[in-house]
Amino acid sequence: MAKKRGISRILISTVLSFTILIIGIVFCYKAIVSSYNYTFNIIESEAIRESSKDVSKMTLTITESTNLDEIAKMLYVQGFISDMKYFKLEAKLYHATSGYIPGKYDISSNMSSTEILKRLTTSIKNEEETIKFTIPEGYTINQIAQTLEDKNIVTKEAFLDAVTNKSYDAEYSFLRDIPTNGNYQYKLEGYLFPDTYIVRKSVTAEEIIIMMLNRFEDITSKYAAYLNNSSYSLHEIITIASIIEQEAKLSEERPIISGVIYNRLRDHMRLQMCSSVQYSLNKRKANLTTDDLAKDTPYNTYLYEGLPVGPICMPGEDCIRAAFSPEEHDYYYFVVDDEEKGTHFFSSTLDEHAAAKSRYKQNNDINFTE
Repeated sequence: MAKKRGISRILISTVLSFTILIIGIVFCYKAIVSSYNYTFNIIESEAIRESSKDVSKMTLTITESTNLDEIAKMLYVQGFISDMKYFKLEAKLYHATSGYIPGKYDISSNMSSTEILKRLTTSIKNEEETIKFTIPEGYTINQIAQTLEDKNIVTKEAFLDAVTNKSYDAEYSFLRDIPTNGNYQYKLEGYLFPDTYIVRKSVTAEEIIIMMLNRFEDITSKYAAYLNNSSYSLHEIITIASIIEQEAKLSEERPIISGVIYNRLRDHMRLQMCSSVQYSLNKRKANLTTDDLAKDTPYNTYLYEGLPVGPICMPGEDCIRAAFSPEEHDYYYFVVDDEEKGTHFFSSTLDEHAAAKSRYKQNNDINFTE
């Protein structure tokens, strides 16, 4: 009897042990699956955010007392990270749980968690970690892209992809006001303000674009009163400014050329600005041919009345100011009278202009062809 009870106890113990083992295996399996799904969903959400077509920005203010929990919460509330715990785990793996440098940081929605953490822990004052570059007034998007590649900041392909395939409209109302029916070469042409910038070596193309859009917003906000009193939209005024940038070499002549443009627009005359034709060509020419002037593009102001569909370069503030505040006069024409100095002779009538062209022997890049 005792022997049978011993066998029963062994059997019961075996069954219980096996049952507990099965329960443990099932529990562990569920825990592993749950953990995997949790991690996979976060990684997938992060990948979708980083590759999203819509790029937004936020300004993150860091003080000496700001800690990791606060940073994670600020980023999570704004939708710049998918999970606070995962972000803090990355901070631990990256050894970035402290040492944040006080300041204001522009964060773009396509930045990875590690890029954000590096941004907050690397001083912009450390020259070894930064690159300085200058975009001259009058540069086009293609020229900006080439400059950034030449300086090994970002590739031309990456920059043009960020310009063409990403949207920044959510953050900038002036971009939302651009007409949607335009056949633009680049929608952002004219809006990436030419200036000198200092960026970290790890900067992305989207971050550079946001910096330049921020600078454009800073500059144009100074002319809000002018815009409110104008019958032209900001897009039209920036387009005018871009033409002035390409046509006027001297600062004192820019308001005069601005006045010529407005006079011709008011009287429904074709602008006939060679710079608008040059923009649609693959390479700028010293002499425009008849075929060039007849090229059918929405930028050709010889073919079509009114402004080109959009800006033809990045105008500087001097030209933006001239576009907002043109000089009032009765000029409709201008011709280069000193190619070395870049000065122009201005005329009120076509006869005066024809005489000026003859007098100054203008034969390169001629405006106002009849």
